[in-house]
Formats: sequence, structure tokens, C-alpha cells
Amino acid sequence: AQVTAAQGAPPSRCPARARAARAIRHPCATRRPAWDLACLGGMSSASHRVGARHALAAFATFAWGSSGGVVPQGDLDFYCQGDSCDVSDEVPNGDQAALQHNWRQGADYDCNGDGVPDCGDWSWAMGMCSNQAYCGSQWRLGDWSLAKSCRCRRCTDAAFHGTAFGDGQLQQPDGFLFNAMAWGTFNVWADHLNTCAPWIMPKTDSDLQQVLAYAKSKGYRVRISGAGHSAGGIVTDGKDQNAFVVSLAEYTTPGEWEFGLTDMPDGSKRATVNAGWTQAHLYQKIRPLGFFLPAQTAGYFFALGGIVANSVHGGAYGAGFVHGYATRLRVMQHDGTIRIIDQEDEMRFWRCSFGMLGIMLGIEFQLEHRPQLQMYAVTKRLNAWSEDEFWGFIKQDAEADVPADIVPAGGAGSRKSWNGEFFADWINNVDSPNIMVYAQKANSSVDVEFEGEVGIPENVEANYAKIMRKRVVDDWHGAMTWGEAARRDGAPPIEVAGVDVNDMLKSFRWLGLAMIMSRAAITNIPRLARNLAKKVNDGFFLTQSPEALAAAYFVEPSKAFAAMDFLRDVQLASRGDREFVWNLPGEFRFIKVEDKAVLQPIPAGLWFNAQMISFADLAKNDQSWKRDFKRVEEYWVKELGARPHMGKLFGFETLDDGTVEPFAESYSCTIYTDAQKAEFATYRAEEDPEDLFATGLGMELLAPCKQ
Repeated sequence: AQVTAAQGAPPSRCPARARAARAIRHPCATRRPAWDLACLGGMSSASHRVGARHALAAFATFAWGSSGGVVPQGDLDFYCQGDSCDVSDEVPNGDQAALQHNWRQGADYDCNGDGVPDCGDWSWAMGMCSNQAYCGSQWRLGDWSLAKSCRCRRCTDAAFHGTAFGDGQLQQPDGFLFNAMAWGTFNVWADHLNTCAPWIMPKTDSDLQQVLAYAKSKGYRVRISGAGHSAGGIVTDGKDQNAFVVSLAEYTTPGEWEFGLTDMPDGSKRATVNAGWTQAHLYQKIRPLGFFLPAQTAGYFFALGGIVANSVHGGAYGAGFVHGYATRLRVMQHDGTIRIIDQEDEMRFWRCSFGMLGIMLGIEFQLEHRPQLQMYAVTKRLNAWSEDEFWGFIKQDAEADVPADIVPAGGAGSRKSWNGEFFADWINNVDSPNIMVYAQKANSSVDVEFEGEVGIPENVEANYAKIMRKRVVDDWHGAMTWGEAARRDGAPPIEVAGVDVNDMLKSFRWLGLAMIMSRAAITNIPRLARNLAKKVNDGFFLTQSPEALAAAYFVEPSKAFAAMDFLRDVQLASRGDREFVWNLPGEFRFIKVEDKAVLQPIPAGLWFNAQMISFADLAKNDQSWKRDFKRVEEYWVKELGARPHMGKLFGFETLDDGTVEPFAESYSCTIYTDAQKAEFATYRAEEDPEDLFATGLGMELLAPCKQ
């Protein structure tokens, strides 16, 4: 929390500085003295208050999705040495010293992207941020000094005058033209991308229609966001100053398209649901009745509209992308017309369409009845890292429902599990790693001797309500319920202590910390799964997740071991690196894809999904991890024929200046065939003849490759 000398603050040894600080309007000062820990620490969603020296260690117990957050809290009593008040003499007490690190890296402080911080300095003489032309005080939860609140005025550039980026009606809708809640500027959940595109949340069909009409009158482009979990510029890449973002996080509609259940002639059920809901909101309605989606992700916090508009999948051996189970859509076209898409030949265009056709307002999903569901985990230390041990765990220990002849290694298993998400920890055990699967069995496959919950838990409705009502804190927007946060921008991520690990090296060995993180992921997932199984038993195990870098690729199952073996080599090579050590396990799943979308990144069939994940917080800078991600991607793509997951990081390229960046045009243009591009472009021209929705990374995916 930011330190100010608000009314009632303890005596300062620097009167001039105290007077300047009193001029700052601090979010806590209106309630109580800013130095009061009850104010500074009270916004933590789980009320955990730990010293910075303990924050990373404490986080290990929360790694990969604890249900509570950790806000690092050190000794907040700053003082000046001697009688001088020069800023260079400011020295923090106790644990706060550990937080003095290179936090001025990144877009918040480097306004022009040249690698040199422009902001992050406080002028005590002036009582304001230094370099006012570029910097302003923008307090966020976790700011422990005035200087840290001095961030770039990225989105107040005079050059934005007359553009969507500078449009006051979009920045703060006043209700005169349309009703919408302002949500700042669009950024992706994991902070891979921050833009100046206004982000608004209309509430009704009429509001949305007025927004589209306003956009047309101004010559703007409209992009539609889910909960912001896509890693790149699928929604918008921030390059088009006349683009703004619309979210359905506050949207409601009367009747069945808010929520409804339909009995089908074959005895099955389908659910119609608001596209702005998350999986949690849907499951709150259908799980008490014993129904599920055929495929689902690990965590609740993805918007349903975003899921259908992208290549999102779970770990079901016999199921594919979640968009394949959308059977009807209620959509709004460029001119505000609302219509129902119910023909399969049109549904193929709208699934995985990246918001380039219009706004999905409601979705009808095919449901699956499961009278019994067993959520469990299996962890094993392999005798050796070999292809036979690798496949033996998958086929026999995990009981994966994959054909025995997919590869000769590993023998044959029972195939009783219908879903599996795998994690391999090489950092801690080089030659005989721990490997874990979070698995599910259903109906007749449930183990008779299983001691956990297999049915619908008692008080399941009340337990869902508790999840939804839990208070969480978004460091830009403040406190709200988990259900509200999940719809708006994906639920606040768990912080990895909020510090640059370079300056924590005096307290921690870098490799040792990476080993703690990787081990924690393996050990905590079973606990998280057991916890949610007792409450709702719906197959999900994450309600919150830390901001982790993630890139995923699909390869033929016969190349699965080769993919993970190379990732292992790269991870182990980092153990002695002074800039980046991999700190999370390798992850993999299987997916059985059907031909359900024109812009599907892979053809129908059984695929192995290999994923590399790591925390950016344990890297010296972003180039450190990007170089390693590029190395893995090059091997997977060039040697194994891998294809990318469209919602995660991909397309790493070395630029002329030697830096590495993702989402290269030279790679993006190769993902789809010319036939796919032409077919989709023809339909898109009919649905959006004025190119109202045509901007961002999606358009680069459709573009021809430059010679």
C-alpha cells in the first residue's frame, strides 16, 4: 500500500516531505490515516498480511490457484537519515528493504518502450510525480511508496484527440448516448498486453445497439472481449487508435437467453445462457441438476462468449474444443440487428471467429448428464525419464482413455478416466521426475472404493453462492464479489509477491525459489481439487490463478514424448542461468477434435497438447523468458509440426534489434490455409460489410503472407 502522511499520520522526520505528502489524496485517507494497517492491508481478499521476506515462500502454498490472495505487507514506516530530506537518503525499514527492486521495468513506467524508465520518481519539492509530461499519480493496491504510484500517462497523449483512445464518451459514458460501465482501458488478464483502447460494459441490447451506432458515426472499430484471458491481441493489439472494446460483463437480457433449459427429443438437455457469463455462472445453474458441458477448462473464470469465439479446450480424451458444443447463437450484427444462428453451416463460421463477425449475446450448449463424478489426482515419481515410463504413467497410472496402439511404449491400461490434466516437475528431480495427473472418472467408471464425493454435494447451491459472493480485490477497481470480477476481467490473479526476484537474491537462491514454485504446483493441485469436490464436485479445481506465462501447441500423439523431452532439456539448461529459471512444471493434455469450425487451428483427430508455463516474476526481464519460449516453440513447430493454441502466446520472432517478441505476422499468417482464409473472408464480408469489427490480431491471421 502507498505510504502518505495523511491526517493523523505519525510524526515525520522530514516536515517538508510530510507537508507535500499531505497534499496527496490517498484512497485510504478518506476513511482513516493512510498509515493505519487496517486500511493499508484490509483490502486483501484473504486478509493475509506477511512480510515481504516471507511473501514468496507463502505464495508457494498458494501456487496454481489458491482460493485466497496474498498481499505482501512490509514495515511501512519510512524515515529520513539525519536531518536531510533528499530523496536519495530515504531508507526503508525492515522487510520493506526487500521490496526495493527494479519495478520500474515495463509499460507502467517505460512510456515509450525504449527500455529506459520515464516514471517511478516522486518529487517531494513539488509534491507530485516527476516528469509530469509523461507521468501521473495512479495509485494501485500494492503500491508501497509514492514513487511506485507514478505511472505513465499512456492514454492521455494529445495525439489521441479525435480518436477512440481520446473519446470522453467512451472513457466515461454519461448515459446520454448509451448506458455502460467504464472499465478503464483494455488489457489482457496476465498483463502480456496493455492498450489505450477504452473498455466499456453496456447493460442491455438497446445499449449495445446505441454503442454500435455511435461507433459508426465516429468511424470507430468495435472489438468484443470476454474476460481478457487471451494472451495476445485477439481482442485488440492496441495499434488502432480508433478501436475500442465492448464487454458483456454487465449485460443482461430477459427470457431464455439469460438462462433456460430445453428438453430435446432424444432425452438430452440443452442450456441457453448469457454469453457474458462465465463457466461458474453456468455451472451454478446446471450442476445441481447433474448436468455438465462435455468439455471444460481447469478454472471457472473464462467468459462463455470468449470460449466459443476461440480454440478453448479441456483435458477430455473424447471431447474437443468447447466451441464444438455450442448448438445455437443469439447474435447482434453490425447494424444492431439481432438474429438467431441455428444452422450448422453458419455455426461453423461463428465458432472460433475471434469476434470478427459480430457480438455473441447468447449461446445454446449441448449438455451431458453425469450421475456420478470422481475428481482425484495421481502422483508418481518415475523410475527414469524415458518414453516407456512416460507413456506407462499415462496409460496405466492415469488410466487415460487413449488407444493402446497410439505408441507401443507404456503397454495398455484400463482407459477408465475420461479427463486428465498432466504436470511434470523436472526442475526438482532431473532423472526421475514427479509426474501428476488431475483426473476425472464418471458414471460406471467411478471407483467403488473411492472415499471422496462422487454425487451432488449437499448444499451445493449454497456452496456456489459462497464462491460467487466472496469478496476479492482488483488493484485497479477495488473490492467486488468474485462473481462480478470473474465476468469483468477474469477474477483478480494471485500475486507472486509483486517483487522483482533479482533483488530478492540476498534472501533466496534463485534456483531454490524456482524449485519451490514447481514443487508447489504438483502438491497443491490435488488439495485444490479435493476442496472443490467437497463443495460442488463439478470437475473444476481453480477459482483463482496467478499470472503465468503460457504457450500451448498441438502435436501428433506419437510425438508427445519428443515434445516434452525437449521442454525438459530447455528447463534443465536454465537451472544455472542468472536471468531466467523455469519455475513451473511442464503441462500436457489430450484432445479429440471434431471438424466444427472454419477457423479451427487443427484438423479433426486425436491431438496431444503440450504446454510451457512459467512465472515472469522470476525472470530478469521479459527478454529472458521470451528467448527460452522461442527456443521451445521453434523446435516444436519446425521439428514436430506443432500448431498453436490461439488464445495463448505464439509466434516468437527475433526482430532486427535483436529482441524477441510474440505474435509475429510472418508466423500468424501461416496458421490457416489459403482455403480457410478465403472461405471465412467471404462470409465475414457478408456479416460485416463495413468492417466495424475488423481490427486486431484476428485480421493478421487472415492476411496473406508477405513474400
